[in-house]
Amino acid sequence: MIRVVIADDESRICKLIMKLIDWDQIGMLVVGTASNGIEALELIEKEEPDIVITDIRMPGYDGLDMIEKAKKINDDLEFIIISGYGEFEYAKKAMAFGVRDYLLKPINKDDLLNALLRLQKDVMEKKEQLNWGKEFESKLKKDMNKVREAFLGKLILFDAEIHKTYTLREINENYHFHFQRGIFSIAALKLDDMGKEGLNHLKNIMDEIKDIVKAKLQGIMYELDVIQSKSDIYIVMNYDHSMKKKIEIVFEKILEYLNQRIFGIEKVEITMAFGEEVGTLQDIAKSLKSAQLLIEDRILKGTGRIIRADGKRADGAELENIFYNVSTKFIKAVEVFDMNDIENVILNFKKEISFRSIRGIELKNMIRELANMYYITMKRNNIRMDHGAEAYQNLMDLVNDCNSTEGLFHELLNHITSSIAALDRDKNHSNLKHIRQARKFIEENYMNNITLEDLGAHIGFNPSYFSCIFKKETDMSFIEYLSKVRIEKAKDLLKESDLRIQDVCLMVGYNDVKYFTKSFIKHTGLKPNEYRKVFA
Repeated sequence: MIRVVIADDESRICKLIMKLIDWDQIGMLVVGTASNGIEALELIEKEEPDIVITDIRMPGYDGLDMIEKAKKINDDLEFIIISGYGEFEYAKKAMAFGVRDYLLKPINKDDLLNALLRLQKDVMEKKEQLNWGKEFESKLKKDMNKVREAFLGKLILFDAEIHKTYTLREINENYHFHFQRGIFSIAALKLDDMGKEGLNHLKNIMDEIKDIVKAKLQGIMYELDVIQSKSDIYIVMNYDHSMKKKIEIVFEKILEYLNQRIFGIEKVEITMAFGEEVGTLQDIAKSLKSAQLLIEDRILKGTGRIIRADGKRADGAELENIFYNVSTKFIKAVEVFDMNDIENVILNFKKEISFRSIRGIELKNMIRELANMYYITMKRNNIRMDHGAEAYQNLMDLVNDCNSTEGLFHELLNHITSSIAALDRDKNHSNLKHIRQARKFIEENYMNNITLEDLGAHIGFNPSYFSCIFKKETDMSFIEYLSKVRIEKAKDLLKESDLRIQDVCLMVGYNDVKYFTKSFIKHTGLKPNEYRKVFA
């Protein structure tokens, strides 16, 4: 049973969430509710939940502080955050802590259920891995190879702390190894199926690779074994430092042979990376992590080669600033459903990062983040997307398996293009084209004294009739939407310039500073000068 904690300073919200879902039916149990961040942390420590549904602003610790502290208690904890409309920008920060779902108030039953079901799969997979680990000792068999493989699988894939309960000598005796003092390291091999035939197609190839690696390297190391995980092969090595150069030469020959032999026949390309060398088995997890990070760099450096650390890294603050500007433009383009603008933003981002020494994993995370923003923006704009969760997961799988920058951006663009095209074809969204035109008109003319009549004339509809359509499709009146656009533009100006409040007011289409201030407070909860102090 998946365990759930609900945290919100409004008790009625907690009660609503509990009543909206048939928890037993989806295999979940609410183990407690909390009215503030401190109570939530206490519940998390006591009840050990799998999922926490939390308001983003609460007394004690606010939502973000609570999430950060809770992750230190249990890094596998999954979160769904809920907030008011005006807190969307603040809520985006939660993504840095791994939050993948965001719900707006008032909470919709279907949105909440879909969010829970999306997390259910990941939680169950983690539980299966944990159960596998707990049952590990009982499943050990006398067969030496199976015992070794089981131990190494647990050590590097599931439980890097297992070594702490044994000395090197005890590991050798109990699990049939011959580890010695020296260098410990992991080499990672990644198989990219260029024919896209799937994991079953790779199984026989991986068995062949494991046999070749063992045959070529067995005699020049103290210890060697090979672990397989999906399309990855991890080679666990223990050797004397004097053998390092020879081992690298052998690996180069192995990789050359494999890419000629296997790619020519099976259309599978193999990339290799050496993890950090460490002095004890205790630090083997560091070697694994560094090897995995290097393998992801193949999307930038190319497949079919050995990828080595080069020490070149883009400035983190600079990358963050670039991505902030990209995400701001991307959200605006999505809000008006302008596919040309969306494509231009993405392709310009691709061009800009091509000049930076970025890591492969960083680029993949940015692509995942843009996909998240697309779906969150659609949700904010009241656009229902059938099979959205399934489509999103398919995109995430494609991103995970992608082996080139070109492919990465292609998958994102193709996904969004297909999604918007499907919305255009959907009879339930028959007015989407006109709404798109209206949004774009407002975006381009918000600084002027535009009226509903101006909008109707531009679209070619009777103003009263189009007002009803606009309200139905966007869940906002024309005036409300115009105000939202103006305040968003004002927020940008307040953050990015030193203009006086009066000047900002005029530039975004308001003539009265008092009315502008009132509208700004309504949307953000802050006065313009307060907002500048917080976010500038």
